[in-house]
Amino acid sequence: MKTRYPRAIASVASLLLAGCVQQPLSSIDRSKYKTVALNPDIKVPDHYLYRDITGKRWRGLGGGLIGLLAGAASEGPGFHRFDAAAKKNPIDIRAVVRRHTENALSTSQLLKVVSANADATLKIEVQGYGAGPENGRELGGIIAARATLTGRDGKEIWKKDEWANSSTTALLENIEANPSLWPKMANEAAEALAKKLVLVTTKTGRTVAEPFM
Repeated sequence: MKTRYPRAIASVASLLLAGCVQQPLSSIDRSKYKTVALNPDIKVPDHYLYRDITGKRWRGLGGGLIGLLAGAASEGPGFHRFDAAAKKNPIDIRAVVRRHTENALSTSQLLKVVSANADATLKIEVQGYGAGPENGRELGGIIAARATLTGRDGKEIWKKDEWANSSTTALLENIEANPSLWPKMANEAAEALAKKLVLVTTKTGRTVAEPFM
């Protein structure tokens, strides 16, 4: 994956997932839709995002484009340090998201997962992923995505936006000392995301992926 931090500024708008109430996957007509195939073409950004507490404070103080630029500038040194550590344990976020989504679908038993001739197809679009501030100066894995279910005719049946973070957090210097923390955090965030998208059975509201702001 490319990791060109300045380009990440343009991705912020796509992470503002605040708004209307969302229906759970369990709300679909299961008498009509019994099988599902996961679209293998999971869309992912060509770079991950990096946010830390210093940049977050600058964005809060500056606001608008100036705040974004000031935050990006202050996070530059941290990004390069994180990037160097992450490259020692690279992840295939597409494969990670696919695995956890398939596991969640199997666990839910709402729809039988098949490889062909399914009643519906589930498409996942990862809108952003990376590391963001948690517990003050610590960093955690963050991921935001949209899931869309379509029928055989290609018409949309259901859609949901969600974001999730990892339970594991660490200081940047600890990630540098133990680069395996990055794939662990990304894996935990992707697992939490899949559960929110598939296993939650109540209505939810779109919320902002706050650690990315």
